[in-house]
Amino acid sequence: MAAAAGLTVLAHPPLALWPLAFGMLAPLVTALEGARPRRAFGLTYVYSAAMGLALVRWLVHALAEQYGVPRVPAWVFTGALVAGLALVPASAAALYGALRPRVGLAAAPLAFSAIWVLGEWVRAEILGVPWLLFGLSLHRFPLALQTADLGGMWAVGFVVVVVNAGLGLAAATRRPGPLAPALAVALLAGGYGAWRMEGIAPESPDEMRVGVIQASLPPDERFQPGTAERNLERHAVLTRQLVGREGLDLVVWPETAIDGDLDRAPLLGALAGRLVDGLGVPLVTGAPRSAGGLTNSVVLFAPGAGLVESYAKQRLVPFSEYDPALAGLLAPILSPLMQGEAYRPGGQATVFRRTPIPLGTPVCFEITYPDMMRAFRLGGARLLLNLSNDAWFGPTGYPEMHFAHVVLRAVELRTWIVRAANTGISGVVDPAGRVRVALPAFETGSIAATVRPAGSPPPYARLGDTPVLTLLAAILLGAASGLFPR
Repeated sequence: MAAAAGLTVLAHPPLALWPLAFGMLAPLVTALEGARPRRAFGLTYVYSAAMGLALVRWLVHALAEQYGVPRVPAWVFTGALVAGLALVPASAAALYGALRPRVGLAAAPLAFSAIWVLGEWVRAEILGVPWLLFGLSLHRFPLALQTADLGGMWAVGFVVVVVNAGLGLAAATRRPGPLAPALAVALLAGGYGAWRMEGIAPESPDEMRVGVIQASLPPDERFQPGTAERNLERHAVLTRQLVGREGLDLVVWPETAIDGDLDRAPLLGALAGRLVDGLGVPLVTGAPRSAGGLTNSVVLFAPGAGLVESYAKQRLVPFSEYDPALAGLLAPILSPLMQGEAYRPGGQATVFRRTPIPLGTPVCFEITYPDMMRAFRLGGARLLLNLSNDAWFGPTGYPEMHFAHVVLRAVELRTWIVRAANTGISGVVDPAGRVRVALPAFETGSIAATVRPAGSPPPYARLGDTPVLTLLAAILLGAASGLFPR
């Protein structure tokens, strides 16, 4: 299991050696051949827990270094979380072990991949933890991402896993049969990818020049007495410099770039309004708002009109933004994380329409939930702006893990996505998943790019997970019913 766990860690950020993604699970599949369900469960549990602990150390960093949770409790909490989530792939492997004697060798890679990806869906959509999904490991390889407009990250993940399963089974049995479905699926996905990447992001008369500011402010210089005005001016200085170099139609600042309540401190809104009036360029920025309850919001300032539109973050971060059910049980461990006033979630995917292109503005890890992004797209957004602040997680690989979701969402929805993150990664991704421009994490600076309105929503944006889940379930039912005999 050490080989599989090691390859998986290398394939994901911070190293992100994406070619290894096509073989990272193969050693585990080899070991599972002939294993009974209990052994399959145990092997996969060890693999999942080992690679999980190695790859989510960013959570320990955030808890211990940024929020002040003692390091031992931080590791205990992280270990318990990883241990619980490892039950999902382990259960998927046990199910595969039970079905494998009934499935022909050539069809086994399809059965394994269907079960594995269904397990990933359960973890992401039902348990709400959409991290370390196998499809995301290919975010640097746009050709392999294009099936996402048909079946989301699940379609991409299916291709990755079926290749791994084919290689693993071929190694275990020393027979070439399992390589046939793996090769067929890979060729179909690659052919579709090459076809779809042609003609993506054509010229449009409605194109818009967007600038992004990355001020890279440390957490201890935000949300303190007197920091709101000072940090607003830091962003303003970078904005004036950028507008002086570029002809812009819109400027985007990160999540809570204005780290003071706009409703309790109207001076902050006045300062932002004067900046926008002087530059003649609209500004989208994150800022807390308290009218009707404290919200983590995104607002639009328009020249001559002030604050004209607002969106309240809908999906909040447990513990740091709200206290989930039974949070009191973890208070002895996570009490430093649970300080401050809780936020109230927003109620809808608001689309800003006072800009040349209608905007959806998901905040932070809302971008990791495809259903939320489809709501923006189907609600009329033809461009997405993702405002975030990843400063809490340090140089642990998390910034790129988060940015990988941006790349996948761009392909799933066939839309440009502009990301403004306080400490990065900020960037602009086109509808084919190509990163057109980006600022590395923990650098101060600005970028600009020309973006265009999205066309008609692709199948995945319209239909969601249902078609791909139906296909995966059909493969699984076919295996369970003996449709794929030995």
